[in-house]
Amino acid sequence: MLTMFFSGDARDTYRNSRHKERIDRLGRNLLAQRYDDDAIRHHLHEWLRFTEYLDAHDVQWSAASPEIVRQYVVWRTRRRGASHYRFVRASTRIFLEADEMGQFRRRAGAAPLIIPLWFRDLLSPYLDFVERHRGLSPRVVHQYRRTLSVFAQYVQQAGINGLNEIAPRHVREFYENAGGDRPRRSYGSMLRAFFRWASTQSLLSIPLTDAVPRPRRYRFATLPDVLSQAEVDRILTMVDVSTPRGQRDRAVLLLAARYGLRPCDIRQLTLDHIDWRHSRLAIQQAKTGRALELPLLPDVAAALSSYLRDGRPASLSRVIFVRHRAPFEPFVEANNLSAIMGAALRRAGLGDRPGRRGLYLLRHTLATRLLAAGRPLKQIADVLGHASTATTFGYARVDIEGLRTVAISETEVCR
Repeated sequence: MLTMFFSGDARDTYRNSRHKERIDRLGRNLLAQRYDDDAIRHHLHEWLRFTEYLDAHDVQWSAASPEIVRQYVVWRTRRRGASHYRFVRASTRIFLEADEMGQFRRRAGAAPLIIPLWFRDLLSPYLDFVERHRGLSPRVVHQYRRTLSVFAQYVQQAGINGLNEIAPRHVREFYENAGGDRPRRSYGSMLRAFFRWASTQSLLSIPLTDAVPRPRRYRFATLPDVLSQAEVDRILTMVDVSTPRGQRDRAVLLLAARYGLRPCDIRQLTLDHIDWRHSRLAIQQAKTGRALELPLLPDVAAALSSYLRDGRPASLSRVIFVRHRAPFEPFVEANNLSAIMGAALRRAGLGDRPGRRGLYLLRHTLATRLLAAGRPLKQIADVLGHASTATTFGYARVDIEGLRTVAISETEVCR
């Protein structure tokens, strides 16, 4: 069945390859996931080259060492571009990692998280505590796990193998060095929360909470980055809805512009969240876990229905927005849909604008517009899904006309 993807000498090599069965299994899996013919052809030829390389070095594919794989990738990509290097590396990984059914991870993913042995018995009960008793979302719990594991690795490199061996200087040095150019604010809050819990559990002989630096940061010191109404309209009208991908992108942009939905909520939106009969949109916010119910606006409903009818690739997933290249599946959790917004800004002639470039730009713009229109803070907080109006209050800084109404006049100052 896969012979049509080969020609000439390559076809004979493929037919006589002792790895033909595995190559066929993987190729059939790509066909089942509806990869395009060119992608399948490139993978099949790469697998054939790779197995020939292994045979020439008398190495079984199942026993291929990282060094022999690295040598092959270097040999195949010398004097070639970065895209070719990424393809060869990915294709080789697929061949080696696929199971007996031809299934494989689509992406290599992040490097595995390394948790020092002495820290594991401390980390598990703490993560259980923040999830069960503090109600943190799985996403935030994962951030805690990663940050605290990085901290444990850092102090272990300094010869630390127990919580009570950590000195305040170790905490300060980690905080100052782990965040790149400037310390990450979240690192400090996560470390302080962990040390407070450890103290209540009598796991620390000295308090370490105050060892985390507290750099002075002024709330509302900067203004939210927003767009004008004309710029928002230009972004939405410049989307090419004659293509399936354009239909998807317009629906995504409308959800961000009309409701201020966060990228994570747009990415996880499913068919079950839309009540077409009663024109309602009901979700559970990924960040806060709070329920959010909004009216299904006509232009949003039209964009969603157009995409679902005519643009969305066939997929078993009930998630609305999927990739438009095989495999047709939902976006991965790490994807914040910034590519969609970036392309929209470039089409609108705003690609070089300073400031934000992601979908949060539309969220901030909506909040500012609602405030300028005189909407109550509570109403705006409900639309944006804020747990407190204190968060919404920050957008008052850019409501210039509203600020003018409460400004003291020169006459009042002189009195």
